[in-house]
Amino acid sequence: MPLKADIGAGQLLGKRQRQEDRFAIAPDARGAARFLVLSDGMGGAVGGDVAAGVIVEAVAEALAEAPYGGEGPAGSALRAAALSANTPIKTHIQTEPDLEGMSGSLVIVQLGPDGLMFFSMGDSPLWRVRAGRAERLNADHSVGGLLDAQVARGEMSAEEAASRRDRNSITSVLTGRPIQAMRMDETADLVPLAAGDILVLASDGLDSLVPEEIGRIVSAEGSGDALATALLEAVEALDRPRQDNCSVVVARFT
Repeated sequence: MPLKADIGAGQLLGKRQRQEDRFAIAPDARGAARFLVLSDGMGGAVGGDVAAGVIVEAVAEALAEAPYGGEGPAGSALRAAALSANTPIKTHIQTEPDLEGMSGSLVIVQLGPDGLMFFSMGDSPLWRVRAGRAERLNADHSVGGLLDAQVARGEMSAEEAASRRDRNSITSVLTGRPIQAMRMDETADLVPLAAGDILVLASDGLDSLVPEEIGRIVSAEGSGDALATALLEAVEALDRPRQDNCSVVVARFT
């Protein structure tokens, strides 16, 4: 039988002055809620919130209009939807030069009857939790992600990687400029899902929690909305002085 998804979502402002994350639970051409979209805007006072809003709106519109066959669009259609957001960012910057420098991460998840496909740019994480264990599905397109890979290969100590001041610098985002050289992460094959799995799509504000804590929290009984709230409450309870915006979309599969 096809899996059923109970989807919930929520946001935390953190210690920021405004919310620069945007997300959508977007329908396909047949009107079913099959896509999860999230963007973490960057640009500070320049317009990170504008960038994230433009990206999510453009992607949702592209997905709603995309041609479908079988169980939905192939990964290349997700890429096309993602890249379609680049043009409106460029247009906004040309219309309002003060927005120069705004950008945003992007994760798109396509839910199928027994699996998912995704496309991502930036450092917004996509987690699959199974039997209490959180596994990150997408790559971390930040300097921190590159440093952690070096640690895993034994090329750098964990302490040295953690101390780098440029850890949070992003290596791949939508900016309105040509992106051929940008790093992109996308599925070539269906990522399997099973009953009991929980999917967590988030902005990097969730990085305040370690994977073990994420897995423990969402493995509790509750609806998608309840699990999203529990994650945000755990982040807020840490009371970190520089806590970033945190947005989560949680899907529990049965």
